[in-house]
Amino acid sequence: MLLFDLVNARKAHFSPNTWRVRMALAHKGIDFTVQDVRFVDIAGIRPQGDSIGHKLTIPTIQNDGMWVTDSWEIVHYLDDAFADTPRLINTGADESVLRFFQYWAQTTLHSGIFRNIVLDLYLGLDPADQPYFRDSREKILHDTLENAQAGRQDRMDAFRKSLQPMRLALANGPFICGNQPGYADYLAFGAFQWARVASPLQLLAHDDVVSTWLNRCLDLYDGMGRRESAAVDDLLDDSMR
Repeated sequence: MLLFDLVNARKAHFSPNTWRVRMALAHKGIDFTVQDVRFVDIAGIRPQGDSIGHKLTIPTIQNDGMWVTDSWEIVHYLDDAFADTPRLINTGADESVLRFFQYWAQTTLHSGIFRNIVLDLYLGLDPADQPYFRDSREKILHDTLENAQAGRQDRMDAFRKSLQPMRLALANGPFICGNQPGYADYLAFGAFQWARVASPLQLLAHDDVVSTWLNRCLDLYDGMGRRESAAVDDLLDDSMR
């Protein structure tokens, strides 16, 4: 199992969608190897045959000659190809509810976090990736990266209030999925790990139950998430040199 994952200038893996897949692989106990790529490398990844059938994006996996791209498609593939491991997406109504939660994560978590860390993301990239990132993201934002991120502290209260659905879910157990973590947890975790790895911004108050949940997720699977150093850790390291 080979997982293609984005890295920034300090070789840290920051893609929120790939972190979903990393956690899903660990959940199923599937060993995998990571192939680091930059944005400028993606177009040069050429699958053998036509098992994808459309433009390759990150995350992408390669397994036994099969190439699968897009986190939702990858997780479905893992459930089908490794049927004897714990399922991540149940069929029927459960799948529809989980898909709805993914939409919520994309529109509330990703969108709320993006404007607050977009310049940090850019500054942390390999210089070869920076022109592409600036051009593509400024088209999305209809503004400069600098203007988009400016005033983020003024937006922090509104972002934290938007997390209330997570707090309500966490009143029923240590994880969004209850007593044990599941794919809904990994969908949300990917967003917070994105911010943790790419930006020194403190998104969550220390006494927030979402912060407690995030620390639980970082400790899952022998601390897989925590082993990816946080941007603030690197800043602290630099300050001591």
